[in-house]
Amino acid sequence: MNWETGLKKGPFSDTQIRQLVEVMPALTSGQVHWLHGYLTGINPLLEAEQGTAIKAADRGPSPASEAEPLWILYGTHTGNSERLAKKSAKRMADLDVEAKVFDMGSFKPRELKNVTKLLVIVSTDGEGDPPVQAEELLEFLRSNKCPGLGHISYSVLALGDTSYTQFCQTGKDFDAALEKAGAKRMLERIDCDVDFEEDYERWIEEIISNLGQLSIGNDGLLVSLPVLKEHAPAGEVVYDRKKPFPAAVLEKINLNGRHSSKETLHIELDLKGSGIKYEPGDALGIYALNSPGLIESVLNLLQFSGEEIVNTHQGAKPLKEALSSDYELTPLTGISLNRYAELTGSSRLKEIAADHLSVTEYIHGRDIYDLLKEEPARLTPETFISLLRKNMPRMYSIASSQDTVDDEVHVVVSVVRYEAYGRNKEGHCSSFLSDRINLGDRLEVFVDQNTRFKLPSEADRPIIMVGAGTGVAPFRAFIQQREARESKGKSWLFFGERNFTTDFLYQTEWLQYLKEGILTRADVAFSRDQDKKIYVQDRMLERGRELYDWLEKGAFFYVCGDKQRMAKDVDLALRKIIHTHGGMTEDKAAEYVKSLQLGGRYQTDVY
Repeated sequence: MNWETGLKKGPFSDTQIRQLVEVMPALTSGQVHWLHGYLTGINPLLEAEQGTAIKAADRGPSPASEAEPLWILYGTHTGNSERLAKKSAKRMADLDVEAKVFDMGSFKPRELKNVTKLLVIVSTDGEGDPPVQAEELLEFLRSNKCPGLGHISYSVLALGDTSYTQFCQTGKDFDAALEKAGAKRMLERIDCDVDFEEDYERWIEEIISNLGQLSIGNDGLLVSLPVLKEHAPAGEVVYDRKKPFPAAVLEKINLNGRHSSKETLHIELDLKGSGIKYEPGDALGIYALNSPGLIESVLNLLQFSGEEIVNTHQGAKPLKEALSSDYELTPLTGISLNRYAELTGSSRLKEIAADHLSVTEYIHGRDIYDLLKEEPARLTPETFISLLRKNMPRMYSIASSQDTVDDEVHVVVSVVRYEAYGRNKEGHCSSFLSDRINLGDRLEVFVDQNTRFKLPSEADRPIIMVGAGTGVAPFRAFIQQREARESKGKSWLFFGERNFTTDFLYQTEWLQYLKEGILTRADVAFSRDQDKKIYVQDRMLERGRELYDWLEKGAFFYVCGDKQRMAKDVDLALRKIIHTHGGMTEDKAAEYVKSLQLGGRYQTDVY
């Protein structure tokens, strides 16, 4: 159909015709039919605005305003679920639909009797861990205390990361618990990877379509709720993960000494002209390219030239180009393993894929090349592409305050290199930054806001910061911010690394902050400077009485770094300190820690 020819016959300006021609060809017949009904239905309202229709008072209240409210519950680690929940509520408000938004930690389960329509937006941290504020509600829904929920119609949007084998597990758990309690799905659960925006848009559009039909006007016409899109003001470019900003590299410094066993990069990027704003605690997303050497190895293994044209999520292009920027070759994910097992019919891979622990063990240290070499199969380029995960940004805690560095942003990157399965391997993004990026080069970046890792709103509150290695990054931003704003609150840093002489990241800066009183005190632990290894949790225990006293005086407690080891050990040390110096039982100490978490005074940025 030639939309432009038809539209030119109508009462539209040239600008309106261009806009309509851009949108209309992509609509399905069902969507066109829906629009016909919707526009017919709102015609009386448009006439009323022009003074030609009956008064609103004569029409009575709109059915939307009389409908049962939509409840939206979210559980979040970094703030993405919270942002999507509030965005959904705004969509509903624009449609005159009442929405009640609750953090799961503040939602009272007894309110479930009042809920008829429910949206759950929840993230999963790492290997299946729920957000702390979601734990009690999930436990209640699974317990015998949970009443029948047959009166509830619900849907779950699950956020996760396919690089973990327990992908979107918390969302799956909520979905299963609600179904078991008798609630009915208004829409099947949608599981989102790191790039969740498109999946969210699809979900919320279907939710709006499924919320029911609204009667508009006096003719009884039934139409669905429209989807209202958010747009930036005309002429304003908004940079995000779908449209990253090309930031020039201003500085790249190896923070480690000459004989260090580690390579840690301090990178400064230029945001001038982007309009990008960030706060301490936020993360910077960086897109990397795959290693040319790894690409060649995979192409040779599969006997592809790389010139084959493939259809990718970014359009048709040569396979080699797609493997450079559009897909990941490392690390191997559980989803890729499952797809390959089904594709090849390998009984060995199917057996591994059927067991979570076996999957976790198998994919550790392996990449796509390893999988293809161990279980060879004849693949077409298109089939091979279908196995791969889309290229995802790597998130780095921002190590600067915009109050201090203005149009710059700083990050700290630990370069990953290791040997596994007979080959030397490297981190997807860290080696890209280390080996293939120079001063003046541009990186595709965006800011990922983290509402759950922020300085106290009261500038005089004391803060305790615990970080090992690159986990010190956000605390550098915290202290820069406090210096710039002349905050009076006390600050205490616990920092750990391998060796004092080669690995004391930002040593000069910390000493200067101590001298000026911006940093109140610092305790460091260098694990390999003595026979018995000493870590940050050991320093915490040594200073346990003072640390507990700071907590009792309202201190906020922050942890950044490795989730599986350091963060767990720090949490155990904190509980022991509260148990010992607070004179509490272990159960009471656990309650104390939980109250810190739910109150926002115990915040973590772990990976």
